[in-house]
Amino acid sequence: MMYCRSCGKSLHESALFCPHCGYNFRPAGTATPSVADKPSIWMAITAMTLSILVLLILLAVFGQLESIKALSQIESALGSHTLKQRMAEDAYYSAIGGLVLGLPPAVLGIVSLVQQRGGRGMAIASVVIGALNLFLILALFGLSLE
Repeated sequence: MMYCRSCGKSLHESALFCPHCGYNFRPAGTATPSVADKPSIWMAITAMTLSILVLLILLAVFGQLESIKALSQIESALGSHTLKQRMAEDAYYSAIGGLVLGLPPAVLGIVSLVQQRGGRGMAIASVVIGALNLFLILALFGLSLE
């Protein structure tokens, strides 16, 4: 049991201020912790979620490209190239979509790291996945140029 230095009423040992008179037991230079001072992990969570979503979309596109390539080889043997052209257009549009969807999570992850917000591990993971997404996007652009 502890007593307030100002009003003398009994307090709990862990009290930071007196609930009766408002006397502050913290040293004069110590600031009160506020909600704004606590690190927010939402930016890192958003970056991680969007990065994984874009990665899954790009991997699904690459999964479809394998079957389209097989059909393209059959079509090339028959002398027609419309499917190959269609595959190149799809790869181009998928790369553009991946770039548009992949930039925000990479930026959010980098901003979260620079501002030293909470969720540092998730922010690092989103930047790494963003780099992988960029590699896949460049590969899609390369397929569209073939």
